[in-house]
Amino acid sequence: MPPPPPPPQPSSPPLNHPKPPVFDASLLKHELNIPPQFIWPDHEKPSLHEPPPLIVPPIDLGAFLSGDPLSVSTATRLVDEACKKHGFFLVINHGVSKKLINEAHKNMDLFFDMPLKEKQRAQRKVGDYHGYASSFTGRYSSKLPWKETLSFRYCDDGGSSNVVEEYLVSTMGEDFRQFGK
Repeated sequence: MPPPPPPPQPSSPPLNHPKPPVFDASLLKHELNIPPQFIWPDHEKPSLHEPPPLIVPPIDLGAFLSGDPLSVSTATRLVDEACKKHGFFLVINHGVSKKLINEAHKNMDLFFDMPLKEKQRAQRKVGDYHGYASSFTGRYSSKLPWKETLSFRYCDDGGSSNVVEEYLVSTMGEDFRQFGK
């Protein structure tokens, strides 16, 4: 009986198809030259001319949070108008404590300063809207956005001031806490 054929060897990518770039902000922030995939065509770059003033409509949620029907209706109308006219708005009197905001910023700094391998432990799963994502290199080969994001779900469970840290620990494990020490 002849010997069995050798197992198939993994195929290597063709030479004309380079590996997709990996966005690793911890390494790229030290680069002197921007990788070509992140350089956008001149006609899509911001203009050298002074931009028009940016009008950011403030939406005051203080009255909205009171539950008063007229205030709720007014705030709803203002959000609708701001989204249609500007696409964004500034929320004031939202009720989020300064302590929670500061804690979120502290944990985000800890997270984004981690090596890429560690951040990828919180990678956004297909179909999810929360988790870590960076520049969408899997979807595009050029004109990549120079960014990383970490999205998480939040539901007020009684005012925890450790929401971001709790999310990261639940996603990445207790190891996340070690990065802050």
